[in-house]
Amino acid sequence: MGVARLNLDVNFNDYFAKDDPRFIDAKRMQHSFERNDEFLMLLESKINDEPWSSEHRQTQLMNFVAQLQRKQAIDEVGGYVEFVNQSQRQSPILSYKQHPRLPLVLSADEQAIMLTLHLNQDDQDKFGNTTLWREHHIDSVLSLSQFYWRSQGVEVHLTGAEALNWQYAKVLRHDLSWFAPGLLLVITFMALMFIKSRWWLMAIAANCLMILLLTLGIAGWFNLTLAAISAFIPVIIVTLSLAYSAHLYLGWQRIGTQVDDGTGTNAIAATFEHNRKPLFYATLTTAFGFSLLSVSPSPPIQAFGVLVACAVLIHYLLCHTLLVTVAAKAQISAVTFDRVTRFSKVATMAKRISGYPKAVMALVVLLSLVAASSAFKLKLNDDPMSYFADDNPLAISQQKVQQYFYGINLLHIQVPTSPYAIYDKAYLSFLYRFGRYLQSQDEVKRVSHIGDWVKSAGLSSSQLKRLAHENTVAELGLGAEISTGFESSLLTIYLKPLTAREMVEFEQKVELWLGENQGQLQVGKLTSSNLMFAHLCLDNAKSMLLSFAIALSLLSVILGLIKRSFAFAVAGLSLNFLPLLWMFGLWQVTGGFISIGTAVVLGIMLGIIVDDTLHLMLKLPVASDDKTEVPGLTEQFWQQYSGVIPVVSFTTMTLVLGFGIGLISEFGPIIQLSLLSVIVISFAWLFDVIVLPVVYRYLLRRPL
Repeated sequence: MGVARLNLDVNFNDYFAKDDPRFIDAKRMQHSFERNDEFLMLLESKINDEPWSSEHRQTQLMNFVAQLQRKQAIDEVGGYVEFVNQSQRQSPILSYKQHPRLPLVLSADEQAIMLTLHLNQDDQDKFGNTTLWREHHIDSVLSLSQFYWRSQGVEVHLTGAEALNWQYAKVLRHDLSWFAPGLLLVITFMALMFIKSRWWLMAIAANCLMILLLTLGIAGWFNLTLAAISAFIPVIIVTLSLAYSAHLYLGWQRIGTQVDDGTGTNAIAATFEHNRKPLFYATLTTAFGFSLLSVSPSPPIQAFGVLVACAVLIHYLLCHTLLVTVAAKAQISAVTFDRVTRFSKVATMAKRISGYPKAVMALVVLLSLVAASSAFKLKLNDDPMSYFADDNPLAISQQKVQQYFYGINLLHIQVPTSPYAIYDKAYLSFLYRFGRYLQSQDEVKRVSHIGDWVKSAGLSSSQLKRLAHENTVAELGLGAEISTGFESSLLTIYLKPLTAREMVEFEQKVELWLGENQGQLQVGKLTSSNLMFAHLCLDNAKSMLLSFAIALSLLSVILGLIKRSFAFAVAGLSLNFLPLLWMFGLWQVTGGFISIGTAVVLGIMLGIIVDDTLHLMLKLPVASDDKTEVPGLTEQFWQQYSGVIPVVSFTTMTLVLGFGIGLISEFGPIIQLSLLSVIVISFAWLFDVIVLPVVYRYLLRRPL
């Protein structure tokens, strides 16, 4: 019932909290002014000797527009069409050659034009949700456009918020369609290579299906916000379930081959007792790590953390109920455990390396210093448009808009007229002065405001006053520049491509200038979806750092309580913090940056990679004050280490294969999350294999 309540609408605005003041301001602005940038079509002529201003091209264009307007979902077609259609060209305020909007819809070389399409939702009730409605109609518009223009040597590109959500939904569908087969391949590989018991396979599969069902039910009942990044949630849930179940299965095999003589029932009880503490603490740390994503300012990331945390807790309960009930029917077979023992060579390698403790520690310290130096150079360089592959239609459209026009990196700022009127010289003087300041900034490509129209038309203050009194904003054709009632005007800034941090720094610079120069005017805040996203990236990175610090503190407490030793707590922290540091250092060296995906890795990975460390440290011996027991302690350590490390290696392989599925995604944050997770899990395994025995040697102050 909960699954049936899931909201499957996909909208990029879902990443913003609905009570965010910037989001509220953006919505108010959209209601105050006509927005002509929601759904744009760029037509690029590949015939260089035939510009769009030619009569032939304009005839073709008007025939095309007539076909578009026959479609039920198309309310109006504007943009360059307004300069071709005589009925749309007239305006009470304009009687001159150059129109202020013309450079925004006709490229300087006249090889590209921009059309604005306004959609209506009259038939939305025929579709399951807005996403399906949008995808159907945009696909239909694109198909018609490409069919019409293909023979005319014209390429069609779609951009704007509607096109963004259109591609957003397609990427989500692509990922879901590939993630399921990817998970099936991982499970099949494990079944063929290691898990030969059909009852255990049935138990693990039933566990995974039940966890997914219950988790999605929670999402539906609590109306949690899902987005494209949510497509990776099932992958993480199944991967973690496989990894945790592997500890129980392999323990059952090892214990059963020793004591059960083919009967698996006693072995199940024994493996649960043997893994009781590691499974409990692993569940606790993983669930807590993911739950800390709830401090993110982005609702989908909050939901991401809550759902995986719930799934981990559900898995723990199902392991003690459903899994044990089904797996109890299985019979012991030594074949599969023999395959797992091939990982025992890892223990042999670890024992040899531990014979050079000073060299190992020196290398770890050196690499950690280099990694720290590199990681501190990471910059916030996120851009929602970069989330799509270079050959994605939306990414190509963005490049074309940058090539022919002023790009899609816009900022808007609302300038209320109070205490003046829109035609007062003091108000217009401020707009001109503000515009000149902005145009002088290196980040700015173009600034447009109502003053451009007044100056181009050569209107005096009295003439503008008369026009304002005799006409409505709609009659003047200035709904995109002036609010209804002439209460405010909109200033639009076209920026060069900027990183998230550069965008925020530009905003701060503009606000500083306004604080010194706005006088009696109460100028609004800069707003745009790109700026909101820049703030979201910064706030999310800060929240993930906070969650990481909290998780690190909790981990230190848990490790300290487990071993009743402050030294062990510090060692455990180092073994799990340094892999993350190395990963971010490597990420920076290879050109990586901080984004939504990388920040999430910081928030969740500590809770995952600590699990294997817990399995090792809970099962390894503790030093005795009796120094005569040193030889026995050394033998005991390597005996227990050799029994645990093959299972740790197997679960690491499972995690790497599972998280690696995200690399086939077409969504940037998932690719980054997947890649960095694989790297940090691999580094964590190296630390457990190479560094942990050496650390134990120093902690126990005895040769191992």
